Amino acid sequence: MTTSASVRPAPRYAVFVEAPFTGAGQDCARFLLERGVTPIVLASRPQAMPASLLHDFTGLGVEIRRCDTDSADAIVAVCRELAAQGELVGVTSVYEYYCDMGAEVAARLGLAGPDPAAVAVCRSKAAMRRAMAQVPGLNPDFVVCASIEAAVEAAAEVGYPVVVKPVDLTGSLFVRRCDTAEQVAEITRQVMELGEYLGHAVEPEVVVEECVVGAEYSAEVMHGKVLGLTEKICSAPPLFLEMGHVFPAPVGGDLERLLVTKAEQAVKAIGVTWGPAHVELKLTGDGSDARVIEVNGRIAGDRIPELVRIASGVEITRLHMTALLGGAPDLTLACEQTAAVHFLMLEPSGRLDAIDGIAEAEAMEGVHEAHLRPGVQPGLVYEANGSNRDRSAWIIAEGADRDEALGRARAAGTRLTFTWSAADPAGVR
Repeated sequence: MTTSASVRPAPRYAVFVEAPFTGAGQDCARFLLERGVTPIVLASRPQAMPASLLHDFTGLGVEIRRCDTDSADAIVAVCRELAAQGELVGVTSVYEYYCDMGAEVAARLGLAGPDPAAVAVCRSKAAMRRAMAQVPGLNPDFVVCASIEAAVEAAAEVGYPVVVKPVDLTGSLFVRRCDTAEQVAEITRQVMELGEYLGHAVEPEVVVEECVVGAEYSAEVMHGKVLGLTEKICSAPPLFLEMGHVFPAPVGGDLERLLVTKAEQAVKAIGVTWGPAHVELKLTGDGSDARVIEVNGRIAGDRIPELVRIASGVEITRLHMTALLGGAPDLTLACEQTAAVHFLMLEPSGRLDAIDGIAEAEAMEGVHEAHLRPGVQPGLVYEANGSNRDRSAWIIAEGADRDEALGRARAAGTRLTFTWSAADPAGVR
């Protein structure tokens, strides 16, 4: 005779559409596993995922299932199979290129999640600008252009210097400051001719924007409320590579209120008021105002969630997963120390022969992580493309304040050495 005490509860599943490279997927999976929920990662090409990512998910016991992740119907079919085996409690994505897909599938299945249309707006810099235009002072001056000629005309209208951006890429790829019509024409031509990137079709459009020259920050947002502000450390123009982040940003008073207000206005204007959002902002030249650079309908990348955890004890991924499971996350956050991430860069081109110093960097005072970017290993043949993919590694450190945390991360970075040699351009990645 079977008693009720011996009946095993039905399994509970949460589906992730693809996974980013910087740890958010693994962090979400750990939280779900602690609560008896089985995470399933859907990937179009599991064999092409970075070895470190596969290693982490295997160690957690997380299944990676092959699926056409560009098809909502295919994802829905997998989800219904899981629902027939147990309870499907959530569908999402924490990977930039698939956040809109995760939201669309969740909505189709009647599960918790953000407005799919709002997340789709975040995937297009053109749609994002148009949505925020309803609130004066959020956008810099901008023009959306579908030809080289239009981009050159727009730059003259906006006034040099300008920033030219593809409408649907991420990681600062092909984002350039331009000071002349020739520079505008050249970067626009490159975007128009790109065709695809990482397997995704690239829209042959650019946004030509006013160049906002002040300090840069990001706001980490949950359910439309700013949890905290991050200082962003960027490369020199014409590129806009993110070289480091500090949380919490050393701001207060009127400046903090300005950035928080602008970020919350931006997510409200777009409609991303459920779950996480990451809003990037820059101060105007005199520091009296700010403009929104972009809004991402997801958790921040670049290990910013880990900085938040170290500084405050709050894990943004857990807040997101709490909401996914139907709970009400606690949106209060207080920091007792500062955390910083410092990025190291690959050589402009060549073959990577050896990497040394990881253990020494990790052993330094205050260091939490010394980590190679997925795919960076001896034998890599590389040519820089002016995006965040040009990074070789990151160091995360804590400190009593900004200078101590960032100083420790940068000092640890000097312990890493990368040995390069010339390489055949035909083998470049």
